[in-house]
Amino acid sequence: MTPRDGQEPAAGAMSEREPAAGAMSEREPAAGAMSEREAQFRALYRELRIGDQRAFYEERCREYERAHHQAIVARNVLLLLSALLGVAGQLTAGTARAACGVAAAVVAALAGAVTAFEALIGFAQLRKLYGDTAFNLRTAALDWDAAPSDQSVAGQVERIEQIFRTENGQWGQLMVQRQSLPSEVEPLGEERP
Repeated sequence: MTPRDGQEPAAGAMSEREPAAGAMSEREPAAGAMSEREAQFRALYRELRIGDQRAFYEERCREYERAHHQAIVARNVLLLLSALLGVAGQLTAGTARAACGVAAAVVAALAGAVTAFEALIGFAQLRKLYGDTAFNLRTAALDWDAAPSDQSVAGQVERIEQIFRTENGQWGQLMVQRQSLPSEVEPLGEERP
């Protein structure tokens, strides 16, 4: 019963907001059951946080895997071409021999530049970083789906966020490694004690 036009409910009447004593509200879950709002949060977090981030990391892993293989193929093709030019230089005489020698050296230098670029960017390291994070998210997603309804959502969210913090921390380690490399190289001309 609802009061209308300023009327007060009868003394023994219940309002729609107050459940009867001992009756469960629609919003209160049974012991061990998940509320509708918590179920919605779990589904959205699973889809929008875990699923989207996992897709991002998997795509980046594939991207760096492709880049690594492309660099290897380009380097090997250039080295093979350099070797062929070197052989061709041995079979010719005069100006053609000199041209083949110069071309072989230039192509070999290009192969070295491709190798240096690949090492500078660190395609293999980046692929591993993204791949490890994607793997951890896949594992966490399985655990998220298999978690009992009475398990704390906060603990599960903390585990997922720890994966992201770990990945973020690894970026810092990569930066420290890259910054320390130039200082380890000794300048030419200085004598060691």
